[in-house]
Amino acid sequence: MPNDLLSKKVVMNEGMRKKVVMFCPYIADSVSARVNQVLTSRWVGQGALVDEFEKSVETSLKIPHVVALNTSTSAIRLALTLCGVGPGDEVISTPMTCTQTNHPILEQFAKPVFTDIQYESGNMDPRDIEHRITSKTKAILCAHWGGQPADLDEIHSVARRYRLPVIEDASEALGAMYQGKPIGSISSFAAFSFQAVQIITTGEGGALAILNEEHKRLAKVLRFSGIDRERRTPNILGYFDFDITSVGYSYYMTNLAAAIGLENIKSLEFQLKHRRKIADQYRKSFLGIPGITLLDFKTDREPAYHFFTMHVQKREDFCRKMKSSGIEVSVVHDRNDIYSAFGDRRKDLKGLEKFHASYIGLPTHMHLSDEDVDHIIATVKSGW
Repeated sequence: MPNDLLSKKVVMNEGMRKKVVMFCPYIADSVSARVNQVLTSRWVGQGALVDEFEKSVETSLKIPHVVALNTSTSAIRLALTLCGVGPGDEVISTPMTCTQTNHPILEQFAKPVFTDIQYESGNMDPRDIEHRITSKTKAILCAHWGGQPADLDEIHSVARRYRLPVIEDASEALGAMYQGKPIGSISSFAAFSFQAVQIITTGEGGALAILNEEHKRLAKVLRFSGIDRERRTPNILGYFDFDITSVGYSYYMTNLAAAIGLENIKSLEFQLKHRRKIADQYRKSFLGIPGITLLDFKTDREPAYHFFTMHVQKREDFCRKMKSSGIEVSVVHDRNDIYSAFGDRRKDLKGLEKFHASYIGLPTHMHLSDEDVDHIIATVKSGW
């Protein structure tokens, strides 16, 4: 690991004051050379590097099967397809997430049915799932808010009673652990994101973690327009003989993206340690500070900390104070049930109402120096 990893800071000036940004991509020094190799080769699109990247993710995360894709949204849609979700079906989901979690449900012409969330975590409340299940329910889709694993045991307990598959949107939880198991090794499907500001980026990209080997094979066929590239036969006409038996998508990852990912994923453990160290500093520094409520910290899981969430009183005043000190903070995502595409705002989501009214996210990315973190902590502790 390069000694100067933490010194690669992106500095943005606001007058004479350094600005601390909320998100910032980490790109390894070795990426440029790897990408240049691809650019000077025949295989710029999907090729052997994508296979190599899939193996690298499987090894790094200790999960059985990975299919690399163009986005995490594509990963969720493939999972829904493999679960048999179609027109008129319902999927139990969380409203407190990126909208890209729930758009794939609409793309399947199905309906998202929103559960309440926990004020203490921002994650789906397992106690609110069962009474929302109907004869039309075909899957449960949970997300890990900010990289903090949801209560998977409790969610799976409900899912087993109703024989429903569980899909995890693990976009913000790459490298997180739940009860000693890596996220991606627990549910039938888990979607990862390699978008620009995620822990590991490929510029834009995603992956679907899959437990079942046959589902992996089908996912690879579906991601390439329904063509089984491994079983097609080359012919004398310079093409291939194959059949397409189902609707497919153009969801594949390119070698260019895979080249970026292969170099960046080498830093995964270092990045997770860096983010967890910052989160630990925040938690210890803000404990007992008036106007701040920290999220629950559960010892049976290790968050990935895409960002750090806490509740603050007088949130707009807090944001103004941080901005005036050159520090970006953000709510990151809005509750999905406010958007017309997903229907009217639910009236029975009390945990969501409480969480949504006061939460805020602080940065944890690789370009934060010790000085930056000290500045953030001192600014928060000085009041607003």
